[in-house]
Amino acid sequence: MNSLLSFNELIDAVHGKVVLSDFYKSTFGDLCNFTNVQTDSRNVCEKSLFVPLVGEFQDGHKYVAGAVESGASVVLINNSEYEKNPSVYDDLCRNKGVLIICVENTLHGLQDAAEKYVSKFPNLTKISVTGSSGKTTTKELLVSVFVSKFGDDVVYTKGNFNSETGLPLSVFNIRENHKFGIFEMGMNRENEIGEISKVLKSDYGIITNIGTAHIGLLGSRENIAKEKRKSFDYICKKSSGCGAAFVCAEDDFADFCVENVIANGAKVVKYGESVSGEVSGIKFLDSKGLKGTLFAVDGVEVLLPLSGKYNFLNAMGVVACAKELGFSAEEIKIGLESFKNVAGRMEILEAKNESGVAFNLIKDCYNANPDSMNGVLDFCDSLENVGKKIFVLADMKELGEKSIEAHSQIGKKLCKMNPDLCFLVGSEMQVAYDYICNSSSKIEKSVIWYKEKGSDSLVKLQNK
Repeated sequence: MNSLLSFNELIDAVHGKVVLSDFYKSTFGDLCNFTNVQTDSRNVCEKSLFVPLVGEFQDGHKYVAGAVESGASVVLINNSEYEKNPSVYDDLCRNKGVLIICVENTLHGLQDAAEKYVSKFPNLTKISVTGSSGKTTTKELLVSVFVSKFGDDVVYTKGNFNSETGLPLSVFNIRENHKFGIFEMGMNRENEIGEISKVLKSDYGIITNIGTAHIGLLGSRENIAKEKRKSFDYICKKSSGCGAAFVCAEDDFADFCVENVIANGAKVVKYGESVSGEVSGIKFLDSKGLKGTLFAVDGVEVLLPLSGKYNFLNAMGVVACAKELGFSAEEIKIGLESFKNVAGRMEILEAKNESGVAFNLIKDCYNANPDSMNGVLDFCDSLENVGKKIFVLADMKELGEKSIEAHSQIGKKLCKMNPDLCFLVGSEMQVAYDYICNSSSKIEKSVIWYKEKGSDSLVKLQNK
């Protein structure tokens, strides 16, 4: 396999300077041969490009020597690191023949290299997916639809590799045979979406919603929307007419998110329950409870193996995107019905307790936020004739000053739902617990609060 980037391509992309340039060129020429990219030295293998990252608690530069021993053929390092330890890297270059390139910032170097690599595939149709909640499920639904038709010609984000480092690592999996690339974009800080959007430059993009996940980091839903809409920055009207942005019509930031798309002359497609079936081709038929959702696409019945209104909305976005890219209703049906649940996201499991009594476990616990927690609670509340309902709810993180209000709203919702038993876990969930206790709700005696996960200290009401 040829190197993912040539010597000149890599140097130009990262604006780098080669360690012992004269020695390296006289000995090895312009040799640059790497077939995979790693930021974790434990994953380094033969012909790896190793990019050591500097974080709050860890400096990847201390693993460079080990990465070289494991087979790394190219390494990026920070200029400041080389200035501190020039002899270490000079010796690695001389004795191991590794190509070491100094850059201003290794994270940005990784992103710049990834951007250059993506540019080598002009015929790849690139689709991005982001949103405060539902983005991974939407991405996986898209993948199921596209893979069912195009098989190995589809490349996509594996797991949740959607961050400032995850997306660049993901795009290095693109190969010549790929026709479609489906990539998820997440964020934990300002302009993270902007940076990775510049790497991918998507042709099509979906924003599932603008919610409150990470609001403690960004400060407001408007700031979240400003970041999320950067995923649309490179969607523009092309000579072939392709390219489109997809937003949920019910989201109050939908128009804001597509302002720049419209200014660029590209297409905007809105999906959702408020979009007429004549426009979308979608008609809701029936909720099958734990078995999923039944709806029709252009008259073709589809049983989505996911429950809940919010998952139906995710599927509507997928249908809109697939139809825009020429999929028939039958092809969409095959892809959606073959979908396998994502672990930890509305995952429905069947089990038995020690007495042999059967029960259903709804596991929706990945990175909980107010939107996802309210969604699954609404779904559970809608279930009928399913026996007792027992909830285990833990803290929702990264909400900042909005945490008290969000957890209080969960307490308010629980009072209306009247579960048979509810366990609240974590210091922030005390707000929900206190709301229930102070409301004189009839569920008061059915709720137990644990201050800490795994703690033996169980807080109960006096007469419980």
